[in-house]
Amino acid sequence: MNINNDNISFGEKIKFIKQSEFKEKVKGLSKKKHYVGWPWTADTLKTGKNLYTDEDTDCLVVAIKNGSKYKLAHLGIYNQKKARNNNQKGFCIENVKRRLLDGLNLENENLHAYIMGGFQYNKKITEKLKNFFDDLKIPYTEFTTRKDVHYYGKYSYFFSNKDDTVYITTNLTESEALQWDKELPRPKEVAVLNIKDKTKIIYNTYKKNTENFGYDFKRNYGDTKDFLESQFENVKLSKFDNFY
Repeated sequence: MNINNDNISFGEKIKFIKQSEFKEKVKGLSKKKHYVGWPWTADTLKTGKNLYTDEDTDCLVVAIKNGSKYKLAHLGIYNQKKARNNNQKGFCIENVKRRLLDGLNLENENLHAYIMGGFQYNKKITEKLKNFFDDLKIPYTEFTTRKDVHYYGKYSYFFSNKDDTVYITTNLTESEALQWDKELPRPKEVAVLNIKDKTKIIYNTYKKNTENFGYDFKRNYGDTKDFLESQFENVKLSKFDNFY
């Protein structure tokens, strides 16, 4: 990683990959040490140089890069009643803040964060997390408030200090398109190609058809940024990150 405080040039990349490639990258990592899984609360937050989580449908994934290490939390947004029904703790923003700040050197000018996921109905909690980082003057990258798309999939994230890269995938890379011309071979819902070391993505987007109560689909061609913007209302990079 190349760090210059006057002209920041980090090699931190945001890269979208196939789910099969994602699994290959994390298969050698100890789940006990590197995986943030159920229960999805601030109490399962982990710290390390290489961390990952998966199965994100409507949760919020939050991470902080502190030097060579990440803090990573996968947060289920449960109200107290739903939490009790699932034998879980309800979401508590103060507990999240406390866990994220524990052992953090706020004087480190290279601190930066990530907020990923969420839907419209938990947008208020997303805003609280953004305000938390804003108040601390910690820059953050966000892909938040997922759009009402026809088939949105489950996301996985791998934060790799070794590669200076945040890898993102969805199970849609392994799923066949739901709507397609029956005379043609059915493609993947999301196809990921690497052309001249750049990520190219071919993906379907869906729009409700009010006349027949179904969906019209469109085949799109773009890159990581284009795809994420089709899936999330808010897509923003901090000065420490670049799409790749």
